Amino acid sequence: MKSITTAALAAISLLCAFLALRPPSSGAAVEIAARPVWTPERLPALLAEAQGTVDLERAVDELLAQSGARTCLAVYEGERPVLLRRPEQPLVPASTQKTLVATAALAALGPDFRYETSVVSDGGPREGAVGTLWLVGSGDPTLASPEYITFLSERPRFQLHQATPLTALADGLKAAGVTTITGGIVGDESRYDRTRILPGWKASYVIDNEVGPLSALLVNGGFTVFQPPEKRADDPAAHAASELTRLATAAGITVAGPARSGAAPPEGAVTLATVRSAPLSDIVAGMLRESDNTAAELLVRELGVAKRRDGSTPAGTQAVTDALAEAGLPTAGLRLGDGSGLEVTNQSNCTLLAAALRKPDRGGAPELSPLLAVAGRSGTLSLRLAGTPLEGKLRAKTGSLNGVSGLTGYLDGRRSVSFAFLANGPISESAGRLLQDRLMALLAGYPGPQPRL
Repeated sequence: MKSITTAALAAISLLCAFLALRPPSSGAAVEIAARPVWTPERLPALLAEAQGTVDLERAVDELLAQSGARTCLAVYEGERPVLLRRPEQPLVPASTQKTLVATAALAALGPDFRYETSVVSDGGPREGAVGTLWLVGSGDPTLASPEYITFLSERPRFQLHQATPLTALADGLKAAGVTTITGGIVGDESRYDRTRILPGWKASYVIDNEVGPLSALLVNGGFTVFQPPEKRADDPAAHAASELTRLATAAGITVAGPARSGAAPPEGAVTLATVRSAPLSDIVAGMLRESDNTAAELLVRELGVAKRRDGSTPAGTQAVTDALAEAGLPTAGLRLGDGSGLEVTNQSNCTLLAAALRKPDRGGAPELSPLLAVAGRSGTLSLRLAGTPLEGKLRAKTGSLNGVSGLTGYLDGRRSVSFAFLANGPISESAGRLLQDRLMALLAGYPGPQPRL
């Protein structure tokens, strides 16, 4: 490899000298042309860049070989590939696949899409009284009580979290003139199916509360207790109704009867209050920065409703694949069993992950760069690389499972590059993070001298 590179550099040098020194052909008209790339004064820079690429390849190959894992890597400067290592190899992507869900959701639903959660009744208030109220879920993963909003704001990973305040519905009922609810509040989660956990997930994901119970109507991520040790809601829709009952009572509304779950009347319902979420671009940013597994799963189900009229995970994952293909991304070999990346049978490759980062703006969909966690500043990277030269320079989505490590995003080093990296094999979480950090250090140095490994 080294001898081939040396020969190639020599050939480039001779070609540059020949092009620069040969006389113009006789009789040619004098033209004012753009300054050619191959000129003697540019030769040192061009040779230095070529050597920098060689050094980067050597250093990265050495680093990946030391890991003992199966890997793929794709690095681009704009549309120009800088370094490709088995980019088509299918691997488990873990949470890096959330970038694919984000890309599909923004393309299919649009960045300005908003969830709307409503309270309906079979009639308007009479002298302030209504019968039964239904709290109708729209799949909003950010619906939250005031206590939960405060809880998240005190944690670095969630500093930029956008929540939909459940109090807005209690206030809306008050503004609509409701003073008494004689039939109680019923939570309606019928927009999606009622599969709470996916069969392919490891039991530890549920035990450790890596993802909440899935439902079209969730408050506080589906947890009745969100301070550790957390407690999951057995019936998320009923829990949401009970939280609204509590807030309505605090607003001075009398609520008779217990909260419960059930479907709203299919026809003739009167909407008394509605709360809208932040725009989808903000919801997606929270999902990516915080690596919110529940939000990813609900986004997938919403895509299932939008594209296939089916609020199930299988319909949603197929909708993700379809949306990516429609956006012109290379989906060959993509296999999705969920939205969050917890399913170990998921497969993607670095070619697709890297292409999602470079996806051209279509229909106003934002780039992923400003939606990602920033090293030393926000989200899952808030404590990573803080105080190092890479702080604030790396925007990325992390991914980690047992035996899986991944990172995909953008890096502003000597050159601005986008990248996708996956590693599968006998690698611990801590070893995976170290591998990612060392890889970022190498990419940040390109095309200059590479640091020692």
